[in-house]
Parts: sequence; structure tokens; C-alpha cells
Amino acid sequence: MPFPKSLQAHQCRGGRWPLRGDRVSVVGNLCAPANPSGALQPTTCRAAPFAALRLAAMSQFDQGSAPVYVLGGGPAGLAAAYTLTKLGYPVVVVERDHCVGGLARSIEHKGFILDYGPHRFFTKLAPVLAFWDEVLGSEQVTVNRLTRIYYGGKYFSYPLKAFEALFSLGFVESARIVLSYALAQLFPNRRPKHFAEWVSARFGRRLFEIFFEGYTEKLWGIKCTEISADWAAQRIKGLSLLKAVRNALLGNDGKVKSLIDQFQFPRLGSGQLYERTADYLTGHGQTVLLDTEVVGLHRSGEQVTALTLKDRHSGREAVVECSAVISSIPLSLLVQQLEPAAPPEVLSAARSLKFRNTVLVYLFVEGGNLFPDNWLYINDPTVELGRVTNFANWSQDMLGDRTLTPLCCEYWCQFDGTWKMADHELLARAERDLRRIGLMGKQKVADGFVVRLPRTYPIYAGNYKQALATIQDYLGRFANLQAVGRYGAFKYNNQDHSLLMGILAAENVANPGKHDLWSVNSDSEYQEEAKSGEKTTPAPQGPVTQGPKLPEPIAKLGSQMGGYLITGGLATVVDVAVFSALTQIGLWYVAALCVSFFGGLTTNFVLSRRFVFGVYWNNWRWQFVVFATVALNSLLANLGLLQLLINDVQMDATLARLISAACVALLSFTGHKLYSFANHERALSAD
Repeated sequence: MPFPKSLQAHQCRGGRWPLRGDRVSVVGNLCAPANPSGALQPTTCRAAPFAALRLAAMSQFDQGSAPVYVLGGGPAGLAAAYTLTKLGYPVVVVERDHCVGGLARSIEHKGFILDYGPHRFFTKLAPVLAFWDEVLGSEQVTVNRLTRIYYGGKYFSYPLKAFEALFSLGFVESARIVLSYALAQLFPNRRPKHFAEWVSARFGRRLFEIFFEGYTEKLWGIKCTEISADWAAQRIKGLSLLKAVRNALLGNDGKVKSLIDQFQFPRLGSGQLYERTADYLTGHGQTVLLDTEVVGLHRSGEQVTALTLKDRHSGREAVVECSAVISSIPLSLLVQQLEPAAPPEVLSAARSLKFRNTVLVYLFVEGGNLFPDNWLYINDPTVELGRVTNFANWSQDMLGDRTLTPLCCEYWCQFDGTWKMADHELLARAERDLRRIGLMGKQKVADGFVVRLPRTYPIYAGNYKQALATIQDYLGRFANLQAVGRYGAFKYNNQDHSLLMGILAAENVANPGKHDLWSVNSDSEYQEEAKSGEKTTPAPQGPVTQGPKLPEPIAKLGSQMGGYLITGGLATVVDVAVFSALTQIGLWYVAALCVSFFGGLTTNFVLSRRFVFGVYWNNWRWQFVVFATVALNSLLANLGLLQLLINDVQMDATLARLISAACVALLSFTGHKLYSFANHERALSAD
């Protein structure tokens, strides 16, 4: 079956909407019926009947104000327009493309509904939850998340499953990871300068090299030492190696976003949310201009007073008045479109901001059950493929022909070789990469197409921080101009944070200065203020049964006990790994035992103090001595109990070892709780 050569071979989901009004053209500050003389070629405006005339009346008689213009019909822009509509403001959404949704849109191809890669719907932000529930209603399904990392010819679950990782990586590699992590905790880097240092300080150098370095450099096309630590802090916040291991053994409490195992999703793809939002807008008399771009923002002093809009089909332009502007177009373009021009230093800062592009290669593979993941991270230097999404494992209502499995393969690039490759070459590369890593077997590819997305990821490198500060300071002077979204604010947002920025920007129109939009997704305290309820991802419909809740002191004690067992296990791995390494290089086993025992003891102390008990004495050396004393007593108790069970009770040695280990673990935990990590006048509590 021949491949379509471009995106034109299939249609954006928005193209299926029935038009609900006349074709209109932009004239003055309103949408008016198209000029039959053809003096200005019309732009398809999805407004309800007579919406344009109502908008004109609102512009003239609602306190004499022009409409609020929202630039960009992606998540942030549409959330802003939706909120403004509920607040009673006249709104015009200007979208450059032929359908809404931005990077979260859905497209349709031969009965299949496909997204631009994976867009899970999960949030702890109450305003975003309310938006989803209001717009989607019952049009949501609950998706079980399975995400894995492909590395070294094997697949690793994400979030990390401790025993699976230990088994797959092998004892030596696992010991290197644990030892590296222990060293990172013993000698912490509290001021990491770049991505490599940030991840190494949090996870250990070895885990960074295995699971982060190659994939991250593939994504950004630059060395990890050139990427700002801010990117890691923003994208991997709330997760640590110990939390991942603890989650693997004890379960996840849902507090860390990166560890969720379920998420909500629109029944007909992520774009359904934005299509229904656009329907809401046009149904309430608002205007959505498609295939229309902004080519100029006219300012008078510190106010944006008008916009120059361009019909992308005819090339004709018109100037429209505005009362306020919420922009989600690329920040670098926004600054350069101001008239009169921004100061030279601001223009220079805008031009210095860089984005990374994405090429999406869609393949339709014969057969089903290729792999169970929603998406896979491909951390393999032998292929350029970065991520694979399997849409067969999302909503079943998105599937057309059930004999085919739709896959989306992501490649990241600048405007270079990959971007310029012919479609048939990209399709062949994706198929070759999938076969190389074992995702397709011998199945045949029946169909495919390519989508190129420019400027999908803001690059946190070079002098971006100084440039962004310069731009923020300048735009902050404009009382009626706000920048939102991934493009608009140059923030590597998740979908929910872009939606939040749009909602808050709309509230700023009604109450200027109420929210600091630049703080969204960078300041945890601000996010907590935005969370007004306990609800997180909407739960599936049905009765919810909760078991009896343990008293808080007992629950805390149980959590500490579980954490202590994990740290003890990690310390044992370090102990055995060091002992094995030293004996292999010829060191006398008694000396090797002393060194390895001290290494394991130190690891256990650091991890227990930091992650289990959280109690820091003023004199950590004295605390370590107490910890070592308790540990030594526990060791002697272990030996004594073993001798009693084996010699006097005549118990099997293996069974006796298990019993003694359990008893001594409880004894050791109690001793450390009462002595090593006692919270008295010699100790200081720490979070």
C-alpha cells in the first residue's frame, strides 16, 4: 500500500466539524460576512450564526472595549478563552493552523484517531480538573499506564521496579549504581551547575550514565553538561532513587507525578478536549479564526492597542483593535512582532532563544498486541528513535481497523538532516529502528505518514536564563499583554500547567496582577496555592471502598520500618560488592571484610538518617558512633541467636538464618529508633 506523502493525506480532527455560520473575513475589530466582491478573501471563522454581529455590538457597547485577543488555539490559549467566556468577556481566538489543539491536537487517518505523541491527562491542579470535567464530562476513559525504558537490549519498567532492575542489570552493575548513589549522598552537590550534575547528585553518577545521559542528549542534541539544571529540576522534581525503590516495594501513594500508574484520557484522543472547547466558544458567540496568523502587535506606550492579522490563504492583512492580548505563540516571535520595535537588547534576547523540533513518523503495523506499553523511551545509541507511542493501548474508540496497530515514532532534530529527509526515507528508518530493538518482529507495515513539528521543545541551554529574564522584565511593563504556554512562556510545560497558565491569565484580565504566570511550574509553593482541593486525576465512575485507616503514629512507624529495610538492603549490596571487588584484586579477606563492612555501615547510616528517620544531630560524628554501636550489638545478637537456634534447638541452618534476620532487623530498628536517631536535646529535626 503506497504511503501518503504528507499530512495533507489525512485530516485534522477539526476538519470534521460542521461549520455553524457564514464564511467571514476580518474587517476592523470584528468578524463580518465575507465581502461578495472578493476585495478581501474570507477566512473560515467557526462562529455561530450572527456571532460576528453580536461581537460587534459587544465591542461597541460593553463599556466601549474591544475584544480580548487570544493568540494561539493550543491548550493555554483555549483554556484562557474558555475562562474569559465564563467571565463574560468578548474573545477572538487566532489560530495559525487549520484546526485547534496545538501540540495536543488529534488527527484522523483512515478511521484512526491519532495524537501528536503521548499526552496523558493527570494533574493535582483543581482549576485544570474542573476544566476537564466541565468540557469533557463523561467523554473520559481511565487508562492504565505502562511505560518502559529500552536500554542495553532489555526493557525496564518506569517507574523503577527494584528487583527487576537488579535482575536485569546484574549484580555488578547494580552494586555500581548503589555505590554511586551512596557516594552522591555522602558528598552531596548542593549547587549543581548543569543537568549532568543535578541528576548525578540526585540519583548517582552511574544511574545518570545508564538511564539519563544518552536519552537526554538524543532529545536535545547537545551534551548534558550544556543543559541547565533548571530543566532537570522542572521535569524530574519530586522523584529520587530511594522513592522509586520504595514505590516498587511498598506501592505508590500518588504524591509523585512521575510515578502514577493510571491517568484519564478523552475517549476520542487528546484533541477532543480542544475541539469541544472550540465548540463551547462558538456556541457562546465567540470567534475562532483558523488559518490566520499574527504578523504585528501595535503598542502605544505600555499598552497593546491593535493587531495585524494575516489570512494565510489569500495573504491579505487587516488591523484589528484589542483590549488585551493573551499570547501563546513562540515568545521569540512575539517580541519581534511588536511595533514600534522593542529595545535592541530585548530583541537580541528573543533571537537567542532556541527550540528543538520533532519529526513524527506514524506506522500502521499488521497484527495486534505488539507490546503492552502506552509509550516507550528508547535509550539506545544505535538508533535515532527517541520515543514510541502505541495508540492501541489508549482508548479503544480511537482505533479504526483493529487488524492494524498504529505506532508513533518520535525523532528530535534542528532544521537539519532529519528534518529535511524525504518521507519515504523517514518511514524506512522508523521501520528499521523498530525491528532492530525488537518491537515489530516480522510483522509488515501496511501504511504510514510523516508529520513535522517545528519548535516543540524550548532548549534550556546557553544564556537562556538571562535572555528570558530580560524579556520577562520588558513584557512585564505591558498592562494588557500576557504570555502563556510552552511556546508563549518558553517553558517546558506539561499539558496541565499550560492549561493552568491560560486559566490564570484570563483571571488576570478581570483582576490585573492577581497571578504571577512566570511562577507556574517553577515554584512549588505557587502550585500549592493553585490546588484548592484534594482531588487529583478523576476516578472512574463507581463506588469507592476504603479500608480502615491506621492511627498516624502506627502508620508512620510502619513506613519508617519499611524504609529502614530498604536502606539495609541497599547497604548490604554495597557491603557485598565492595567485599567481592577487594577480594578479586587479591586483598586478604579479613581486611576486605572490615573495609566492606564499614562501607555498608556508612551507607546505611547516611540513607537511614536522610530518608527514613530525618533526624540530624548537631554532631554527626557522635551520631555515627552511636549508630555503629547499635549495629555492632545487633550483629553480636544475630550471631548469638543463630548459635542458639542451630546448636540448642537443632533447627535447620537456613530457617534459623531467616528467623534470626527477622528478629535482629526488628531489634536493630528499635535500637536505632531509640538511640541513633533519638530526637532530644542533642538532635535537630529536619524535613
